[in-house]
Amino acid sequence: MVAALSLYISASPEMDAECELVGQALAQMSRTIHWTIKRTPSPGSMGDLDWAVLQNCELYLILLGMDVMAPMGVEYEMIKQRGVRCFAYLNRSATASPSASYFGRHARAQWNEYKTAHEFAQDFEQALITELIQGTPGYGLGLPEIESLSIRLREMKEDQEEKPEGEDRRGAGSGGVILPSASY
Repeated sequence: MVAALSLYISASPEMDAECELVGQALAQMSRTIHWTIKRTPSPGSMGDLDWAVLQNCELYLILLGMDVMAPMGVEYEMIKQRGVRCFAYLNRSATASPSASYFGRHARAQWNEYKTAHEFAQDFEQALITELIQGTPGYGLGLPEIESLSIRLREMKEDQEEKPEGEDRRGAGSGGVILPSASY
C-alpha cells in the first residue's frame, strides 16, 4: 500500500536551498509514501497560486527569511482557517525586511528558529516524522511506514547525541602550533 501525502511550502525564492533539502529529506524518508510538493509561485512566473492543491494539502511549511512575498500571507491564512498542520521556520541569520518583520510578528505562528539550511532540514525532518507517526491513522500510513519512520527518527536522534552541540570543530583540535602576535 502506498500512502499519498501533499506538502505545500510557502517560501520566497531566497529559500531555494531549504526547499531543496526538504525534497531530499522526503525522498529519503520512506519509499512507500508518494509525496506531492507544491510551492508558492515565484515572482514573474507564469504560474498562479494553485488553490486546489492548497485547499487539499495535508501538511504545510512556511519559511521566512529576508522577505515575505505575495501570496505567502494568503496561503498562510487559508491554512490557518483549514486547521492544517503548520510547520513555521524563521531564518535567524537573515536580516529581515520591514515587511518580513511585520509578518513574522503578526502571523501568530510558533516560529522554529534556525541559522543554517542544514540545521533547518534536520529539525524539520524530525518534526515531520514525529507528526506523521503521531497523526496516523489520519495520514493513512500503515505499520511498515510507521516502523520505517520510527527507525529513521531514532537514528537521527542518535546521530545528534553523538555530535556535541555547537558549531563543528575545526582547526587545532588534534594539536597545532600557536604563534605569538607580532606586536611586542
